[in-house]
This record gives sequence, structure tokens and C-alpha cells, in this order.
Amino acid sequence: MRQINRALRQARVVVPVVVLTAGLVAGGAMTAAPAVAATAPLTLTVQPPSSIGAAGGPVEFTETISNQDKEGRAVALRLTAETSFGSSPEFMSLEWQNELNGQWDALPLTYHAEGGKAVFEAVAGKIIVPAGESKEVHLRIGAPMGTPHDGTPNRGLTPTVNLRSEVKGWWQAYPVEPAVQDSREIKVGAVSNSLSGVPAKAVAGGEPIEFDVVLKNPTPSAYTNLDSLLITDKRAKVEVRGADGSWTALTPVVFLDSSTGSFHLDGHDFSAGPGGTDTKHVRVGYAAGTTTDLAHLQSCVTVNEPAGDNGQVRGTYFCSPGADVEITAAPTAQPTTPAPAKTSAASHPDGGAPVVKPAGQITAAPAAPVTQPTATASATTDVPVPATGGGAVAAAAPDGRLASTGADGDRTGLISGVAALLLGAGVATVALFRRRRAN
Repeated sequence: MRQINRALRQARVVVPVVVLTAGLVAGGAMTAAPAVAATAPLTLTVQPPSSIGAAGGPVEFTETISNQDKEGRAVALRLTAETSFGSSPEFMSLEWQNELNGQWDALPLTYHAEGGKAVFEAVAGKIIVPAGESKEVHLRIGAPMGTPHDGTPNRGLTPTVNLRSEVKGWWQAYPVEPAVQDSREIKVGAVSNSLSGVPAKAVAGGEPIEFDVVLKNPTPSAYTNLDSLLITDKRAKVEVRGADGSWTALTPVVFLDSSTGSFHLDGHDFSAGPGGTDTKHVRVGYAAGTTTDLAHLQSCVTVNEPAGDNGQVRGTYFCSPGADVEITAAPTAQPTTPAPAKTSAASHPDGGAPVVKPAGQITAAPAAPVTQPTATASATTDVPVPATGGGAVAAAAPDGRLASTGADGDRTGLISGVAALLLGAGVATVALFRRRRAN
């Protein structure tokens, strides 16, 4: 009897449990979660670009979703790009490649500020990942900072973009558990325009100075709608050298009454490929009378500059620190003053002024034959002087040194020296003739 009672008590405990289990299976308020939620062996591999170019074109990358499950999965890929830069919704772009036609389709972005940062979100899907296989999703990310010919002025540049990726279930009834996420940091670079080899000084009214303006694109983004500028005094003459070596004068674009002008080195809408470099050789001259002591040179490159030109740096722009050039006045030509001449005590044949003998000795070209004077004692005898032809002519001085005309052909000293020599010879001849007659 005691064993029968114990069996009945156990039966009263077991029966309610059986009834409860039957109610759940029959479709009660509590339902079991789908088996796929508990067994969702999905993985995500992200291969992001190392960097992108601000205001440049988008850069391609891939995200790979692998499915280790026994059943295929339909999923979506949620992308979030977070940056500390500005509040412009046009800063970021996300695209994915259409499997049907291979075209790139823009992913609609939502934008909001969160914690002092700009947050952009997009969803790519529906993505079918077969059982036991992987699916590559081809994506592109960029920081266009506006649209073609309507660039957003940059008020600073964010150094990085934080990209978060998450695999989500295509239907809410089939969530991906546990969560499949990835977070990567992408650097943001930019195209640049700098000056190289700028001389420290320039002469107003003198020869122009020459230097290079170097445009570099160190990013993997392709740039279009570029404009390379040199900014300086609007009165300067700026020329750029072409591939054939010829020089083209540039016309400055001046904003209102500013004294500064923008000179377009390449015109509008040229391109720079990833990792490319473009060098323009320029020369700049400043007119005589330029009053400024320092001329500032600065190079800028603008992206997506709006149509119309009023001298302002518009669109998205990147400028170099520039360089200051000291402007000096052209030296004033000073008259040449001959060196003080020394005089000798040699007497002129007629007792007149002493012979002027320039100091120093300069070897001169041989003189052409000189016509001897007539044997008279007259001090006024004309002495023919040969043409110098640009060279120097020397005559013997009483102390044996050479008297030179100098490089500029000073004929006054030449005539005095030759006249003294010839007149002295004439006086000696007359004296000898008289002595012979007296004998």
C-alpha cells in the first residue's frame, strides 16, 4: 500500500508538466525561436582602402560574407561612416556594384550629428549567401565634399573616417546572432599645390624670377575639375612655360578692388590621377617702381570650382603656405670717375704745362705708325692720331712706364704723350743742325 501511494504522488507532479509542454507545441503564447537564429555561423572580412582623397573620386574596396550554415542566407550590409568634419551631408559617398549590370549604384545616405561628429549610414542588400559559400560585396567610399562644379568650402579637414560594417538579417524574423561586425579606420588625404625653388629676391624692372609650381596627388582617389592657381600682386607679369619651351603670359583674375590677382596655370577642369605629379615652370617679373618691399607668392588648387570667375578661391581648395620675395630697386648707373693722375716735372718744349702721365701700367696693343712732324720748334704742330679701334694705345713716358688710355679709350692722355715725344725729337734735331753749321 505504501508503494502505491508513492506512485500516485509522482503521477500528480508529472502530469502538469506534460500538459504544459503539449500546450506550447499546440501554438500557445510562447513560441520557439527559429533554429537558424541559434545557428548562424556567418563571418565578415573587410578589406578597406588605406586612404581616400578629400574632394576626390571614390575608392573601391570589398567586404566578404562567408556562410558556414547548411542553408543559404539572405542578408543586408549596414555601413556607417563617422567623421569629425563639418555638417555637410555632401561630404561622404557610398556605392555598391550592381551584380546584374556591373554598374555602380549610389547607396542612399542618412545623415545626423552625434556627439559632435557627423554620422552617415547606408544599407546594401539584399545579398544572397549560399550555404557553405562566400559572397564578395564590391563597394566604393569617397569624400566628394560637394558635387561637380559646386564644391563645399573646406573649413578644416578630418584626418580619418571610421567605417563600421554589420551583417544584418534581410527579414527581421531572422536576425543574425551573434552579431557580425567590423570597424576600420580610413585616412583622409588631399591633393596639394606647392612652390619649389623660389628665389629670395627679385629686382623691380629687372629679370624675372623662375621657379616651379608642383601639384601632387598622394591619394588613391582620382581628381577631376581641378584648377591650379598662383596668387600674387596683380601688377606682376606671370608666364608659364609650355611643353615646347615657349612662354605664355597669363591674365590675372582680380576680385573687386583687391591688389592681389589669381593666375590660372592650367585653365579649368584638368585632372590628376592617383599618385600623380604635375610640375609647371613659371617666371614672375615685377615692374620698375613696384613699391612693396615684400611680394607674397602662394599656390592653391581648387576642386569643383563653380562656373564664373571673379578672382575668389572657391569650391574646395587646398593652399600652400607660400613664399615671400624681397623686391629691390634696380641699381642706379653711376658715372665713371677716372683715377687721379700723377704729373711729371718734364718740361714742354715751349715751356708750357707739364706732360700728364697716368699712373699705373697697362699693356696696350701696338700703335700704328705715326707721321713724323717737320723739323721745326713749333709747339703747335698738328700730330695725326691713329684710330684705336677699341684697343688701347701706349706711348713711352719719360720714366719708362706705359701711359694707357684705359679700356674706354681716353684720347686726351694719348695726344699729350705722343706730342711731347715727337716735339722733343724735333727740338733735338734743330739744335744738332745749328751746331754743325757753326762749325
